[in-house]
Amino acid sequence: MKIKRSSRTGAEKKLRWMNAARKTLSLVLLLLSAIPMLGGGVKGLWVIPAAVCICMQESMYFCMLMGVISGILIDLACDSALCANAIFMVCFCTAASLLFSQLLRRSFLHYLFMTAVCTFLRAGASYLFTAVLFRTESRSVLWSAILLPSAYRTMLAAIPVYLLFLLLTKLRTGRVRSMDAAAVRRDW
Repeated sequence: MKIKRSSRTGAEKKLRWMNAARKTLSLVLLLLSAIPMLGGGVKGLWVIPAAVCICMQESMYFCMLMGVISGILIDLACDSALCANAIFMVCFCTAASLLFSQLLRRSFLHYLFMTAVCTFLRAGASYLFTAVLFRTESRSVLWSAILLPSAYRTMLAAIPVYLLFLLLTKLRTGRVRSMDAAAVRRDW
């Protein structure tokens, strides 16, 4: 007969609370990073470094959700077609999450590299769809006056965003060890 546990242990409750707090704070910081993008003119897309920071720490499905939210925030800030950047950000956040979990280390240089890749891929896709495919006038002005300065400002915004998310890594939790695993470790 199988013995049914009556409730969770204290460590399991703490782990669930810490995970929920970390994910809620990640969402709040992502939404707060959209504030500098409001207003007119050429601006840095602060949401991209925030999404990459989330991809460094969280699971793939949570990163996909954050990719949708960050893409919609970019669409609203840049006055582009709704969900155009959301599709791009979902694909990129999924790939970045898988890269960070399997291949890349969670370091500042890899974070900057992935932020640069996302920023310049987004700028290139925006240029491709607006200037090349739809044959808009002033193609060179779009690249040199809008997309490239925005990409540079996004890369500069990556540093303070990383410092904000560095505080969230303190909430990173480990696994709950069972009593059997603790007993085996004590025997060694």
